[in-house]
Amino acid sequence: MSRYIKSEFYRLLHYKWSYLFVVICSVLLLSSNIVLAAVKHSDSKFPYANTAFAFGNFYSNYLMVFFLCILVANMVFGNEHSNHTMKNTVSYGISRVTIYFGKLLVQVTFAVIAFSLIMGSHILSSYLLLEHSAVGELELLLRSSLACIPLFLFALAVTNCFAFTMESSSSAISTACCIMLVIPIVTNLLGMRFELFNKITQVMPLIMIKNVNISLDQDTINVIWGNNVSYSAYWFIGILEMLIFVVLGLVLFNKKEIK
Repeated sequence: MSRYIKSEFYRLLHYKWSYLFVVICSVLLLSSNIVLAAVKHSDSKFPYANTAFAFGNFYSNYLMVFFLCILVANMVFGNEHSNHTMKNTVSYGISRVTIYFGKLLVQVTFAVIAFSLIMGSHILSSYLLLEHSAVGELELLLRSSLACIPLFLFALAVTNCFAFTMESSSSAISTACCIMLVIPIVTNLLGMRFELFNKITQVMPLIMIKNVNISLDQDTINVIWGNNVSYSAYWFIGILEMLIFVVLGLVLFNKKEIK
């Protein structure tokens, strides 16, 4: 498996969109800090040119990160089906288990590196361009990121599952969006009438990310469940749901005819 993973990393490192993705996301966040600093320069009473507001912009948009994971997983998977390269890989004697988990590990590694670089550049530019609020905003940012990591991994696993089992990348992306967005919306609507669907909605990654609100004075997460929930609960649910789609994707891929 190590040789296959190395080959995937080699391909990814020579793919320009791997770099453009990180650069574009970093530049967008940098531009928001530049705008805040520019407004503060022209209006000394502007109250939002500080690190607390800048970091708040980041962790209030974790849902965007959640859906960007679809793009990351699809980018790493590549055009395996349309280019018919998957068939060649299997014919070389590489097992389907190796291919499946190799892709997933590369997706997770690239996603973690990209997220760290993007968030790191945002933190650095915020401290360089804006006033330091000194209210524990960095701790809040890091804690909220830690809470959401397993849910981001879930998004990667879902996309990887359907990327392997569907011939069209657009179909895979559409199905992943349906799982991650449409189903939680439907169960949320049904939950207004039926308690069972309300309980199901509460463990949907979309809803869990949307309701992350971490208290600085305690190691807990305030979520839709109404009570303070530990990090372990978020990680347990996120990893469990991730594993469901990892296993589902592997089973379907093993049964799939590669053309």
